Amino acid sequence: MSIDIYEYKTAEITVLYADVSKLDISKEYPQLSQYRKEKIKKLKQKKDKKLSLGAELLLINAVKLYCPKIFLPLEIETNQFGKPMIKGADNLNFNLAHSQDIAVCAISDKPLGVDTEHISRVSEKIRDRYFTENEKKLDFGYIWTRKEAVVKAEGTGITVGLD
Repeated sequence: MSIDIYEYKTAEITVLYADVSKLDISKEYPQLSQYRKEKIKKLKQKKDKKLSLGAELLLINAVKLYCPKIFLPLEIETNQFGKPMIKGADNLNFNLAHSQDIAVCAISDKPLGVDTEHISRVSEKIRDRYFTENEKKLDFGYIWTRKEAVVKAEGTGITVGLD
C-alpha cells in the first residue's frame, strides 16, 4: 500500500487513519471490492475517488491484521438502509469516513460509527436545528462528528434523528 497508516487502538475498537492525497488510484484499484469499485465509478472528482479508495484500503488492512480468515477481495453487501457489511463476517463491524485528505476506518466486534470532518465554517442552521442548548455552547466539530458517528453506528441512516 502506498500510504502511511496510523493506528489508534482500545480494548474494543481499532481505528486506522491515513492521508490519502498521494494515492495512485490505478495501482490500488484492483484490490478493491466490487461494491467500492461501483461507488468510485460514480464519483466525478479525483480527490473523492482517492478518499473512497483510501477508506477501503484501510478496511482491507484492518481485515488482514485482525480477521485473517476473511478472504480478499472483500465481498461487501448492504442492509436495507444502505449500511455496508462484509459478507460472512457477522461478528465484524466496521465504519468508514473521510474528509479533506484523511480517510478513517474503525473496526470492532460491537456496532460502531466513526466520522471525521474538516470544519471550515460553522453552520448556524445545523446548530439551531440539531443541537440542544447545552450542545450549542460546545465546539461545533466536536458535537457534529459525534452525532454523525452515532447515526452511523445505528445503521439506519438519518431516520434516528440528530437531536
